[in-house]
Amino acid sequence: MGKASTDKTKSKPANERSYWWVHLLVLLALVGGLAAMTRVTRNYVDAKVDKQTAPPTVVFKDRPAWMSDVLYAQITATIQPTKARSTFDHQLLVETVDKLRNNPWVSVVREVRRGFTKTAGDTLEVDADFRTPAALVRWGEYYSLVDNKGVKLPEQYPRDMASRIVHGNDGRVNIRVIEGVFNPPPDPGKLWRGEDLQAGLQMVKLLFEEPFAQDILKINVENVNRRISAKDPQIVLKTRYGTEVRWGRPLNASDFFMEVSAEQKITSLRQIYNQYGRIDAKQPWLDLRFDKITYPSPAVAPQASSE
Repeated sequence: MGKASTDKTKSKPANERSYWWVHLLVLLALVGGLAAMTRVTRNYVDAKVDKQTAPPTVVFKDRPAWMSDVLYAQITATIQPTKARSTFDHQLLVETVDKLRNNPWVSVVREVRRGFTKTAGDTLEVDADFRTPAALVRWGEYYSLVDNKGVKLPEQYPRDMASRIVHGNDGRVNIRVIEGVFNPPPDPGKLWRGEDLQAGLQMVKLLFEEPFAQDILKINVENVNRRISAKDPQIVLKTRYGTEVRWGRPLNASDFFMEVSAEQKITSLRQIYNQYGRIDAKQPWLDLRFDKITYPSPAVAPQASSE
């Protein structure tokens, strides 16, 4: 009896091992079968359902309102596939993300995926953030777009085209020119370095949506950090009338110099605009730097009618 009991005890682990081996083999068979079915299904979809005959069309999920049709076409052309690609082609998504990240107009790539318009995978949907043009920066005879951080954008215009970029079809100022920068432009997509350019961009932001700012076409920054003259204003605003508003220190200047605050200067410009209907008070220049606004001569009073 004792011996029989011992043999039974010894045989139990062997049975359990056999049991687990059987289950493992069954599991492996199921996994292999699922993989085979997936391959068959994918091949079927590729051959029958997902029979792509044309390259997928690139679309932006949220196209910025400022982006023209011409620029839209330029950007999409750089990432548009040239041949049909399977909906399951993950490499296409990887390639598209790389192209977007190398495009100077694109700041952040959130997602790229295949979408459905008429058939599965016939569109390539791009969710990305784009660099918004903030100013035209003059260098020599050419004007380059930069975003609000100073990153140089690909678009560059000769002098005769710059005015058409500054003004919209309605005659309003769409974008302002920053002139007088010291450093040459970098490659597109790179930061255009210089405290003078940053000072100009800060002025662009400050003037945004101010009604009187429609009179301002250019921001001259050649004297930022008193590079040319210690007594002359560091920033000068050029108007549509060919006149000047002598602003003074950059907004973030930390050096000690007795000038009124930026808030007071803006208040003065609002008052002048409301009184004269133009920002220069009909003077060749105005100097806003001190408590008393200075100008070359008093405004000429209109003559009374002789009738």
